[in-house]
Amino acid sequence: MNDTISALLVHDRAEHLFPLKQVLRTQQIKITEARTCRDAAAEIEKAHPPHLVFTDTSLPDGTCLDIIRLARQAPLPVNVIVASRIADLRLYIEAMEHGAFDFIAASCLISDLAYILNHAAANAVELRAGIERLCPEPAGTPRAEKSASCGRPV
Repeated sequence: MNDTISALLVHDRAEHLFPLKQVLRTQQIKITEARTCRDAAAEIEKAHPPHLVFTDTSLPDGTCLDIIRLARQAPLPVNVIVASRIADLRLYIEAMEHGAFDFIAASCLISDLAYILNHAAANAVELRAGIERLCPEPAGTPRAEKSASCGRPV
């Protein structure tokens, strides 16, 4: 996988994300971590936000739904994957309805993690390339402004 792919891990306790971190490292993904929604917002709002965000379901100052909302407002496409300690069908449906790219449980197999990671990263790169081809505004222009200037809804 391309070494320019970056991922943000948002959590306040990392035990169940350890297998994910291993997979990210084997794929040579640049990893940044945040402990709160506020810290995550600072990373996601950058002109070049991470391609992927893996978020715990609950954080000291919010939930995964807050992280999904932040990612939808990022200047470039960001795919959010919710990483839950347990399989929770209600939360899965809610996260997916709010725009999560995927939802994984701690029991997820390493091979499944690698597949999800590769698919999510490829999708983010493809979406970003499409935006840059259609709307070559300067980096950091909010996605809503790019979409408006190209006549497309966000």
